[in-house]
Amino acid sequence: KDFIKEWKTVIVVLVATIGIAFGVYFIGGLFINKNYALVGGPTLAGGMVAYLVMKDVGDIVGAPNVAVFALMVLTLQVFAGVPIASNLLRKEGKDLIARWKAGEYVPEKTVEEKEGTFSRFKVIPSVPEKYNSANMILFKVALIAMCGNYLGTLTGVNQLIWSLILGVIFKEIGFLDEDALTKANGFSWVMAGALCSVFSGLANTTPMGVLAMIPSLLVVMVIGVIVAGAVAIVIGKAVKFSWKLSVSVAVTALFGFPGTFLVSREASVAAGETDEEVQLVMDYIMPKMIIGGIVSVSVVSGVLASIMVNWA
Repeated sequence: KDFIKEWKTVIVVLVATIGIAFGVYFIGGLFINKNYALVGGPTLAGGMVAYLVMKDVGDIVGAPNVAVFALMVLTLQVFAGVPIASNLLRKEGKDLIARWKAGEYVPEKTVEEKEGTFSRFKVIPSVPEKYNSANMILFKVALIAMCGNYLGTLTGVNQLIWSLILGVIFKEIGFLDEDALTKANGFSWVMAGALCSVFSGLANTTPMGVLAMIPSLLVVMVIGVIVAGAVAIVIGKAVKFSWKLSVSVAVTALFGFPGTFLVSREASVAAGETDEEVQLVMDYIMPKMIIGGIVSVSVVSGVLASIMVNWA
């Protein structure tokens, strides 16, 4: 329902994210190692999930430094995305306030959902709270993850993509809890495990090897940002977004959540002079930035990575 409400954001980010991945691969590949361009594109377009898929390219081509390069993109891409989004959102906020004062913008009325409202697709009754312990929640999550792993082996499509699809479906029909890992106090443990998997790749490199990759890293960053901006401006114009807002939601691919939340809040505070103005800007830009980050980082980039990993 959030995607439907912010459909303009979804379209802009969808096309921009595809543009980043393909732009880095096809254009960047003319200037840097083709394998660097291959892993750099999806990783820049989506972060952690895309990296976990693309790091296998190093094993496929027999070059461990390729996975290290993907890790460098993952680690440093935030330094390209955050300053751009922060600066543009601050200007967008000031423009919004000016239009509001001139009577050209009227904030949309939001209808708060009642706590406990269920999806209209819910067909599985909830487990009674007294039985829905952390162990039960984690068991259900693990069961779906196991199914995703099985389907990945069966179909050749990466298990992370299947887990994402199954997670959405089984949450909507009522099997999985809303924000299950956090509710079960397991989110930090999962993130710790994921980070261990990510940084284990550094064992295959040296300081000199990292320094040698910096020129290629800059090529990936520059091409990715330029393509994202150009595509976003064109698509944004079609859906009547300002160019500043279009570019801002497009570069959410470079930092995702919680960066999208923090940047939106800081830009709103910088743009507004009163609490009312700050809230006005935040209500306008934050939903778009949050949805933008979900579309790029959690959905599109993972699918792109599962496709492009086969190009190695």
